[in-house]
Amino acid sequence: MLRNRRCRNQKFRREYPIAPYTVDFCCVDLKLIVEVDGKQLQTDEGRQYDQRRDQYLAEQGYQVVRIPGYEALRNPAAVRHQIEHAIDALL
Repeated sequence: MLRNRRCRNQKFRREYPIAPYTVDFCCVDLKLIVEVDGKQLQTDEGRQYDQRRDQYLAEQGYQVVRIPGYEALRNPAAVRHQIEHAIDALL
């Protein structure tokens, strides 16, 4: 749903490096990151890692939208709406 400017005509890059991390999807123009979370991030250790990572990315001026992986498969329309809402807030 993020390919070829299909979401609010914004360009998202896949597996975009923001040292020392690599993010799932990034709209560089809006500094918007979309992370699709898998099961490994449902542990205490995974959540702590994400908190540190999100804090670092926020300090760099990025906004992070986290999507549970199962939700992207189960309810793509709601996920798209969530991403569109984040884009609209930044435009």
